[in-house]
Amino acid sequence: MKLTDDFFTFEAFRENENGFEADLLTNPSHFIYKAHFPENPITPGVCIIQTAGELLEQKLNRKLFLKTVKNVKFLSVIIPEKGKKIKYSFSNIVEDENGCKSQVVVSDDTTAYAKISLIFSYVRL
Repeated sequence: MKLTDDFFTFEAFRENENGFEADLLTNPSHFIYKAHFPENPITPGVCIIQTAGELLEQKLNRKLFLKTVKNVKFLSVIIPEKGKKIKYSFSNIVEDENGCKSQVVVSDDTTAYAKISLIFSYVRL
């Protein structure tokens, strides 16, 4: 299931000296929040990781398969609110012939939500 442009709405990419950043807006009416959790919705960790992969695919213009979540620290929950902007900051992106790895920090202007190290294989079509 693709999450960008539905669960999160893509807003912008920005290059920086360490990699790139992507701004997204939460979609508090998405059906996932009706199950996770109806009275106090929070963003599932697996959705945070899936979105990181989708953004990296878009940036690299390559289909990726998540091979390893090397390290993940969930620091705070993302509570979906209308107009809430979330930033994915990618750094230390290393590519070789088989795939890539990256470090990702998920945050907003005041809160860090997650720090993740991911390893992906390229999907050969």
